[in-house]
Amino acid sequence: MVPCPWCAGPSELHLTGCADLEYFTPADADYRRCPTCRIVFLHPLPSREELAALYPPEYQNFARPRDRLSRWLTDRYHARHAALVRRHVPPGGRVLEVGCADGALLARLRDEGYEVAGVEISEDACERAWERRLPVFCGTLEEYPGDETFDLVLAGHVNEHTLDPPGTAAHLAARLRPGGVAYVETPNVGSPDARLFGNRWGLLHYPRHLYLFDRHTLRTLLERAGLRVERLRWEPNSCGWALSVQTVLRRAGIDRSRRPRSAYYPALLLLLLPLNLVDVLAGGTAVMAAVARRPER
Repeated sequence: MVPCPWCAGPSELHLTGCADLEYFTPADADYRRCPTCRIVFLHPLPSREELAALYPPEYQNFARPRDRLSRWLTDRYHARHAALVRRHVPPGGRVLEVGCADGALLARLRDEGYEVAGVEISEDACERAWERRLPVFCGTLEEYPGDETFDLVLAGHVNEHTLDPPGTAAHLAARLRPGGVAYVETPNVGSPDARLFGNRWGLLHYPRHLYLFDRHTLRTLLERAGLRVERLRWEPNSCGWALSVQTVLRRAGIDRSRRPRSAYYPALLLLLLPLNLVDVLAGGTAVMAAVARRPER
């Protein structure tokens, strides 16, 4: 029996036969699901020492995209997050980004007058952030030194990468001042594309996504950390569909590229975006986000 890491109850096999067709990292693990608490997790999990090795220097999120369309899409993504910060915190407020990559969003916020800090596990990404003269800690949130708190903590696509999501959520809550806001974004394993593609779903991001959430498990994660979930929403994002199509083409031997994203990928993102309308009616888009607040007392 493989126990659930959350409730210690028995888990069941969820997905097998997964392969990394983005970075071609060798791995031998399956996804399991707990029927009691509904969390999906990778088994076996990597050790802390093995974790950083899963992210090569060419990792997609660590460097600015080369083509114009991808750069435009990335800039729009950062602009949405900057707008979210402005809605909740005025300039001069303190913002922490967990999983800040090369610091592009933090640099934007700093230029708008915010006091910023970041946490990032990749040394290569930290080097790029340090070149921007950003105060970024190289490590995990659990390892982040000191006890300073922030008005807002951003954790976009972080919890699925951590070895202990409940522990990470608790540390995130502890980094918020009373009344502070957490923004948490993660893939939605309950989305139509996740159900349709199975072990070919692009947002498995195997073997880097260690846990997979749906609306229920994301809300449970944050509430158990002592946060009050104010909003759970679907994000307009077609990356689940686009990466899944890329994975299917690579499995079939039609796409033989060894790059993380093939040349046609940015166009796929735009062409498949209307499928988000179907997603909303049938389980939600492939990306969901929660806005949660630390109670005043």
